[in-house]
Amino acid sequence: MLLSTSDILTQQFVEKKATNHNGRRTMRMFVMGIIIGPIQRTWFLTLERFIPPTSKIQIVKKLIVDQTVYGPFIIFFFYSLSSTLAGKNLNDLKLILQERYLKTIFTAYKVWPFVQAVNFSFVPLQHRANFVQVVSLCWNMYLSWMANKPVTSATTDNENSGEIMTSLSSDQKSQETTAVIK
Repeated sequence: MLLSTSDILTQQFVEKKATNHNGRRTMRMFVMGIIIGPIQRTWFLTLERFIPPTSKIQIVKKLIVDQTVYGPFIIFFFYSLSSTLAGKNLNDLKLILQERYLKTIFTAYKVWPFVQAVNFSFVPLQHRANFVQVVSLCWNMYLSWMANKPVTSATTDNENSGEIMTSLSSDQKSQETTAVIK
């Protein structure tokens, strides 16, 4: 529900789609939330089991593991799932990941370490997923926007490679014409 709410907010207030709202996209985000929610809950339970918060050092360890293991995984999984549900092929996914994956991770590092430090330090285990979901409303707006905006590098790369191929073809034709005349 939260991912779809974030998508609605993104389409209406960030992308300003008004009556051109993409309902299928919102439904995809809803399905993604159904899939990602249990993964997130399982992650918190597993992390708690293996790194109990017995000291500040343990909380720092938990934060490091969360940001270096779960963060990169869930961002990759998000883009992969989003692309799959949108009917994109592996080449499309590759272009999306090349253009957005690292940017998304670096943006996540500006948000999530602080959020998770508060979460692991002060929020009881049974409420951690809920606490993260409150922050996730805004984060998911960012992810929705990133996952659904047009890929710019594919256009640029294809245009450039087309120009290069055309240029090569012209040069090769000139060389072949010159060779035939000689």
